Amino acid sequence: MSDVYRNKPVVKTNTFWDVILLVLRVWFGYVMMENGKVFFELFASTGDRQFFETLFIGNNMRFPLPLIIAFEAKGAEFFGGLFVFFGLFTRFGAALVALAILTITLTANIKANGAFDGTIAVSFCLFAIVFMYWGGGRYAMDSLFKTT
Repeated sequence: MSDVYRNKPVVKTNTFWDVILLVLRVWFGYVMMENGKVFFELFASTGDRQFFETLFIGNNMRFPLPLIIAFEAKGAEFFGGLFVFFGLFTRFGAALVALAILTITLTANIKANGAFDGTIAVSFCLFAIVFMYWGGGRYAMDSLFKTT
């Protein structure tokens, strides 16, 4: 085998990684805003409010003030997704999403018999952790405010 292909990095510049972060950031932000848009529907729809009251009380989760928790979770998903989508306060937005998704995963996706049903939620949480660590990249609005 030739030495031409040996020990060559796949990514030669940070531009490739910044483009990957941009694509992932836009996709993740959009998905989180779509999941969190129920936040606005909770104000007008009694059906959505009853759904959350039934989900959090009727299934023996026994959350205090289930509507407030629903507003917080869906608000964190929507506004965190908005921050991530535009790359403005990306780490803060990702932390909002990660906290909301982690709470949902630990409370709603673990069944009484110990079975786990939260693979999508865990994936979303992992994406949020990626953005908490790396930020939004060069093509995020955050990069306009960097001093270095």
